[in-house]
Amino acid sequence: MPDPKKSIEQVIAEIVRAVERHEQPCKGEYLARYPGFARELEDFFEMHERFDLSRDPPEAELATIASAHPAAPPAMLKTQSVASPRKSGDDISLTSNPPRFLGDYEILEEIDRGGMGVVYKARHQQLHRIVALKLIRSGELASHEEIQRFLSEAEAAASLSHPGIVPIYEVGTYEGLVYYTMAYIEGKNLAEMVADGPMEANDAIRITHKLCQAVESAHQSGIYHRDLKPANVLINNCGQPVIIDFGLAKITNRDDSLTATGQMLGTPAYMAPEHAAGKVKNAGPAADLYALGGILYFLCTGQHPFSGRTAFDVLIQVLDRRPPNPSNLNRKIGHELDQICLRMLEKDPEDRYPSATAFASDLQKLLTGEPIDLPQVSLSQKIIHWWQREPILVSHVAGIGLTTMIVIIAQLYKPDLLQPFYYRLILLLAWLAASFVLQYWSDRSRWRYLAILTWLTVDVLVYTTLIGFARPPKSMLLIGYPMMIVASSLFYQRRYTVSNTIMCILGFSVLAWLFPDELLDRWDFGAIFVCGMVVICLSMLAMIHRIRGMSRFYEE
Repeated sequence: MPDPKKSIEQVIAEIVRAVERHEQPCKGEYLARYPGFARELEDFFEMHERFDLSRDPPEAELATIASAHPAAPPAMLKTQSVASPRKSGDDISLTSNPPRFLGDYEILEEIDRGGMGVVYKARHQQLHRIVALKLIRSGELASHEEIQRFLSEAEAAASLSHPGIVPIYEVGTYEGLVYYTMAYIEGKNLAEMVADGPMEANDAIRITHKLCQAVESAHQSGIYHRDLKPANVLINNCGQPVIIDFGLAKITNRDDSLTATGQMLGTPAYMAPEHAAGKVKNAGPAADLYALGGILYFLCTGQHPFSGRTAFDVLIQVLDRRPPNPSNLNRKIGHELDQICLRMLEKDPEDRYPSATAFASDLQKLLTGEPIDLPQVSLSQKIIHWWQREPILVSHVAGIGLTTMIVIIAQLYKPDLLQPFYYRLILLLAWLAASFVLQYWSDRSRWRYLAILTWLTVDVLVYTTLIGFARPPKSMLLIGYPMMIVASSLFYQRRYTVSNTIMCILGFSVLAWLFPDELLDRWDFGAIFVCGMVVICLSMLAMIHRIRGMSRFYEE
């Protein structure tokens, strides 16, 4: 028997609880049980009668219901669909549970979900044609700017006609939902094709060569994609790569007001440095060429040019680092392909190929075995490239090399016992050799974290030993510990800075214990020095926190 003392708010809460238990609330049953609330219940069920109550309604639907009935408990109104689980951070919209039919289209299944829209496999009921139907992700709640960007994507792709660019069939709206349809392509994207390992070099070159032709066609029409990446290239049954997702495309004959300077839009690993710096309006054809180089790099090596735990870690490398030579990751890659790939990934747009056609021309020469006219690289440029590619190793080589020279000169100027001199020399050379090994190890993203921690440990251990061999007073050489703490902050990872500080404190403690010195024997000097290293560590942690906080602003 229903409780006559229940309010309409309690009845609605009861219905929501039933939904959460994946039950089917029966409208007629509730109207019979609570005839006094018949009108309110009619309104309540009418608000979501087109949705299947056997599934958890999306948050956007429940928020609408809650606004009409504010007394319903918020915790009960917030739920997720069991039939279509969502990842943390996904936008909740009506497109999460689309209607079975959308105008003349029957929705068959979800294909993909991106930053702007959701793509479904659909069938046109009259033409019996399978298409890919893309709905704006925000659904009926989409803002004017989101709709304009979505329609701009459809317009950019529809204005192009090339076998390497997905054709657009129709743009329309249905009950407030904006959508467009395009060709449905049976096949995998490049990211899926390389999931098990890199391609053969010639296959990678052929695919990139065809992509260059499609990109050049788009550029000739005044359209820049600005989000080229392996996941946005599908390979159809004929082996033709097809570019999709023009959501960030720039059309040169219109005002690009939808993308303001400072916005971080795109995929960091394939984002050109000028784009990563927030200068989106400067991201034109050269940015697409950079992305083509990144795709070729990925196909040949099976790895992104840059990788990291967060988008910020990748962006820092895009701006400052040079990727490892592809041949370092895949020994089957020749010198010419190495140089062509890296030329497309140059930081300065002027140093890249001038057009996709020029890039395709050199790729064609690789396939036919013709000689390629590669630009000459000076010694200074080679050193700069090495620095950009392996800054930690170059720093070690410079530091250890200078220290070795000083030790040799000091020995010649004021001869010491040969035994300590040879010990120091052997230790320095072993340190140098270990740096090359650890650099090679850290290039493997799978082992990067362990390799860097090992490197930091080796640095402190060797440096402490070298100070122990040095002549008194040893206190002047202690400056190396704070310097190593500051240098570890250049990884922009708090764990590296904290770990290195702890190791430096332990190294200093062992030094004071095993190698007596006038200043090291004083406890007050040791306490002040340790406190100084802690303060430096805290300062570096504050800097890292602030920089990462700024990066989250752009990522959001």
